[in-house]
Amino acid sequence: MYEAQLPDNQIPLMESHMKTRLIALAAMAAVGSAHALSPAQIDAARTAGTLKEVYMAGGSAQRLFVGAWFQAQCNPSTFDVFFNGTGAAPSGSNYRAYSCNLKKKVGNWVVGTPVLFVKRDAGGSFQGVNPIATATPQDLMAVNGTCTATGNASPATDILVPSFACNNTVSRLADAGVSDVEPALFQKPVNLPAPQVKVDTTTLDSKAFNQTIMGVVVNKKLYRALQEAQGLIAAGGVIDEAPNKMPTLSRTFVASAMSGQLTGSTADKRGWNIVVPASVDAAVLGKQVNVCRRNIGSGTQASFNVELLNAGCGTGTATYAPVGQTVGTDNSTVVASPALAETGTLAWNLGSGSGAVETCLGTTVEGLPGTAYAIGMLSRENTPTPTGTSTDKGYRFVKLDGVSPARDSAKVGNYKFVYNATMQWSKTTLTDADVKAFLTALRANGGKAAQLNVADVDTQQGVMAAPASYTGAYEDQTDPVTLKFASRMDRNIAASCSPMRIVK
Repeated sequence: MYEAQLPDNQIPLMESHMKTRLIALAAMAAVGSAHALSPAQIDAARTAGTLKEVYMAGGSAQRLFVGAWFQAQCNPSTFDVFFNGTGAAPSGSNYRAYSCNLKKKVGNWVVGTPVLFVKRDAGGSFQGVNPIATATPQDLMAVNGTCTATGNASPATDILVPSFACNNTVSRLADAGVSDVEPALFQKPVNLPAPQVKVDTTTLDSKAFNQTIMGVVVNKKLYRALQEAQGLIAAGGVIDEAPNKMPTLSRTFVASAMSGQLTGSTADKRGWNIVVPASVDAAVLGKQVNVCRRNIGSGTQASFNVELLNAGCGTGTATYAPVGQTVGTDNSTVVASPALAETGTLAWNLGSGSGAVETCLGTTVEGLPGTAYAIGMLSRENTPTPTGTSTDKGYRFVKLDGVSPARDSAKVGNYKFVYNATMQWSKTTLTDADVKAFLTALRANGGKAAQLNVADVDTQQGVMAAPASYTGAYEDQTDPVTLKFASRMDRNIAASCSPMRIVK
C-alpha cells in the first residue's frame, strides 16, 4: 500500500487543524451529551453559539408553574436547576433558572437544543408588565461558570431542589413578562410603585394562559389556635393536618386585618380575639396583628386588593388600601412599620416575592418566642410542606368563608379567589423569532390540562385550565385529565374587576 507523505513544512499546520477540530468536537459533545446542562456546559454552548436563552420577569406566584412547564420540555438527564444565593442552601427567592437539552420540538427549536430559561421573581408581577412595555433593562440572574454546586443531585429531578447556586446578576432586557392579573391593573395607583409612571399597555402582546388560585395563609401557631377555637382539635392539642380539619376565616376578618382595621389592643378589643377566644389564648387581647403581605406591584397583592378591598376597581379617591400603604388619586406611599412581635398593636412586612411572605410567616413570626400570630396571602401553588422532602415552612393555608382553596372547589365556583394570569411581550422590541415562537408555545399550551397534569405535583393545586383551553361543555367532558384541571368559571377578558361566572 502506498502511504502518502506530507512535506515537513505542512505537518505542523495539519496538527494545528486537527487540534482545533478536536476542541470543537469536544465542545459539541459537552453541549449535546446526555448529561445535565451544568454551568461549564452552558458557558461552552454560549461560546459556541448553540445555546438558546430565554429571560422572563414578573409574577413570583407563577414561578413554580413556568418552571414545571419548562421541565416537561426537557430531556431529564440534562435538566438542572439554579437558585440565587450562595452555598448549599440558596434561597431562590428573587431569581431562578433552569437548563436542559429539549426532548421535543418547542417552537422552532428542535430536539436536543440546549436551552437556558431564567426567571426573575423580585418585585412581582409589575416587573413583568411596565419594564416590558417600556423596554427597560432589569437585573436578571447570571447563569455561568461563577455558579457553584450545592451538593444536590445533578441532573435535577425537582424544580424546588437547586443543583447550583448563582450569586451574580446582569442587566438586560427581559424577553417577556408574566403577571397574576392583566397589565392594565398595574396602572392603578394602588398597584403602581413609585415614581408611579403609567405606561401604555397596548404596546404589549398580552394573553391569559392559566387561572391561578390565591389563598389566605397563617403561621402554624395561629393555625393551631384556630383549630382549637373552632372545635377541630381538643383543648391544648397539636395541629391536625387532615384536610377536613382545616380552619376557616371570614372574608370580612381577612379584609379587615389586611387593611389595618384590626390591632392588638385591650382597649379596642378588635384583633385576634375575634377569632381566637381567651379560653384558647388568655393573652389574646395583647397579641400584635402581624401582616405578611406583598409589596406594591405584586400581582398576588393586586388580586387581593380587587377581591377583598375593591381597590383598583372603584372610582373616586375613597379607596380601601392594604395595610402600610396610603392610596390617593396620584400616589401610593409606603408607611413605616413597627417590628414584627408577639405583643403590640399592628405590624406589617412587605415582601418582594412569594418567598418573602413564606419567610415572614413561617420563620420570622413563627420563630418568635411565645405565641405570635401572623396572616398573609399566597398563591395556592406554593406549599408549606413540599412533596418528597422533610421541609416544613411553618405556615398553612386556611379556608375562606368555610370553603377550602382547593382546585376542586375553585373549578366549579365554590371558591372564588381565582384570577387569570397573563403572559406578555413587547410587540416592537421582541424581534427574535425563535424566542417568540418558544414563548408562544408556552403561553398557548402551558395552561392546558394535559400540561398541568405532568407539572410538579406541588404546583397542581394552584392552577386550573381556563374554559377557553378546552372544547365542548364542561358537563360533557369525560377525559379524566381534563376533568381534573378544567375550570368552568371565568371573568371577562382582561378584566379582573369583573365577577367570576359560570361560562361553560
